[in-house]
Amino acid sequence: MTILIIDNSTAFTGAFKCALNEAELLSTEHRFIFVLNKNSTLVQLLRDKGITVYTLPMVEIKRSVGVLLRYPFALLRNTFNLLNIIRKEQVDIVQVNDFYNLLGAMSTIFGFKGKLLTYVRFLPYVMPGPLRKLWISCGLRYSHRVIAVSDAVLKQLPAHPKAIRVYDPVQLSERLPEKVYLAKQTTSILYLANYIQGKGQDATLEAFAQAHKLNSDIELTFMGGDMGLEKNKEFKQKLEVRSQELGLGDVVQFAPFNSNVEQSIKDADILLNFSEAESFSMTCMEAAYYGTALIATRCGGPEEIIDNGRTGITVPVKDINAMRDAIITLAADTNLRKQYATAGKEYVRNKFNIETYKQQMQQILAATT
Repeated sequence: MTILIIDNSTAFTGAFKCALNEAELLSTEHRFIFVLNKNSTLVQLLRDKGITVYTLPMVEIKRSVGVLLRYPFALLRNTFNLLNIIRKEQVDIVQVNDFYNLLGAMSTIFGFKGKLLTYVRFLPYVMPGPLRKLWISCGLRYSHRVIAVSDAVLKQLPAHPKAIRVYDPVQLSERLPEKVYLAKQTTSILYLANYIQGKGQDATLEAFAQAHKLNSDIELTFMGGDMGLEKNKEFKQKLEVRSQELGLGDVVQFAPFNSNVEQSIKDADILLNFSEAESFSMTCMEAAYYGTALIATRCGGPEEIIDNGRTGITVPVKDINAMRDAIITLAADTNLRKQYATAGKEYVRNKFNIETYKQQMQQILAATT
């Protein structure tokens, strides 16, 4: 079958990475096409992989009168352009990479006769109530399946036969030597996430500042991008200012996104994810897979990747003291970090294995014929 995936990201995200994983895993049985935002930086990446790509001038709903006025017209125009692509490429299945993108539902309303799959990669309850209800109702009404990427997401959807959970697969490989766990003078801590309000870098900075007062042999690196968005740039600047105010200029770094994720994770002794809400968390998955000890908030998805007290530590959202204590605990104990990392590696490779994912997706796709 020919499967068209709509992703409105403008930069590399965990959601896009999962969609790309799907295309690569199932490419021997099916043909994949992507439709991206015209401002996306990902077009060439896909073309280099031999994947056909189209772009549309997608507009996301924002708290702006101008955007709200433009959105319906842009959605309608993009729907008809999408239908032209569907006809040209003889598409069998349209897949929307997150439920807030209404192009999939609109294509069905305006005549697409194939099947629609709608992914839910955000925790629905982080979205404004009226919009959340609209997006979920459209997804359930017009989709063949609404796919939640974790049980945390599925629990926030209405009980419905179309709503199912399919974990994203571990489509990773180790190109570098296995991580070596050594007792060192300085413990390196990595926070791998784009600079987006709610991703938890602000809470991390406060917790690290408290931990550093108790253990001066720790250092923290924030690594990620701003996706070219002004609000993200402002958030990063606030973090940098706050770091200086806390007197952490020598031990906290703000690094750009590094495409060699494996190297970055293996170089770190501890990886943190103190997000306020995560539907899954590809960062936690990658850290566990590559063998780095994890501390994360109980914010949804990470709880399904980390077995607290066995493969890592989970703490309450926004609980600075608990974050501080967890950092202190792991920073002081090389053997515990190794224990968590070794158990975590085995845990994710068994739970999120590729063959289980392929079987589930093939069942879904077979049911659409």
